[in-house]
Amino acid sequence: MFDHFNPPPATDPGPLATLVDVTLRDGGFEVDFRWPDTQFADVTAALAPVGVEIVELGYLGGVPLEHAVVAPGIGAHLTPEHVATAQRDGVRLAAMVHPTALANEIDLTAYTAAGLHMLRLVYHPHWLDDLAHLAHRARDHGLRVSVNIALASRYDPDDLLAHAARIDRATTPDVLYLADTCGALLPDQVTDLITRLRATVSADLGFHAHDFLSLAYANALAAAAAGATYLDCSILGLGRSGGNLQAELVLVRHRLRDRPAPSTALGELLACRRSLAALAHRPVPSLVPLVCGALNLTPVEEHALAELATAQRINPDAAALWLASATSRVASLRTDDLVPAWLTTTGRA
Repeated sequence: MFDHFNPPPATDPGPLATLVDVTLRDGGFEVDFRWPDTQFADVTAALAPVGVEIVELGYLGGVPLEHAVVAPGIGAHLTPEHVATAQRDGVRLAAMVHPTALANEIDLTAYTAAGLHMLRLVYHPHWLDDLAHLAHRARDHGLRVSVNIALASRYDPDDLLAHAARIDRATTPDVLYLADTCGALLPDQVTDLITRLRATVSADLGFHAHDFLSLAYANALAAAAAGATYLDCSILGLGRSGGNLQAELVLVRHRLRDRPAPSTALGELLACRRSLAALAHRPVPSLVPLVCGALNLTPVEEHALAELATAQRINPDAAALWLASATSRVASLRTDDLVPAWLTTTGRA
């Protein structure tokens, strides 16, 4: 007879791509970049232990007027000190430059010394000469260079490929990104664009998904399957309007799944979600449905997970993240087996 409580067959969806967290930069639009000084270190501390490779901290030199951010805060004018305080083992740091916002040349020597790893540049056809100058300066300072083609859905596909070829020749980026700024692309369109870009440029490819049509994850999967090796995401999906690909979803399916993580690391991630939600005046959505879907759990097993949280007086999200990272070490998904597994694997036995 089918046993609802046997752990489902293990399937590993793999790491998907290099993850670039854009919570502080793209999510910064939700708070006009007015982050507390401690937020840069808090975000990198929460993400480094759970598998995010790169954290984008914000902008160098400001944001342009057309973004309609009145009196932007420190996240739009990163200093080398912000970069230095955000350094954590296991995570690299990036920042974005919008060429039209720059009033003065950036002292890249100071940012590199502080620990900056990657400079991300926003593309418009009229800015190509400025981008080439910035890209070559960044490379001279040992920085990796990413160029983002914003508004990708507004280009005719053939025109987009022509622009990509121009960018590749002029800036020789390490990574060329498609940014679905309008959140309008569908998975088959993403597959086609990334596939054609692979045959057009020599750079690695990245994809920045917006979730306006609730397709950010589907589009990210399509991009990765077609050859993109960098994907952007943000905690809580923070970002303008419909937001970005939710980092928690990618982490649960592609980083934490059955990979033991210290309970302190999971706790820091949950605490970071709460603090970001408070700053952005957002609710904190439950991770339980996300984890249950990622682990292929039945409603009966979801109820057993809730019973574990109640019995141990722990946050249901903490119980869910623990189960995501410990599935193979659980004899069954019955409450009577979950409780001792929780106690043993978290050092509470």
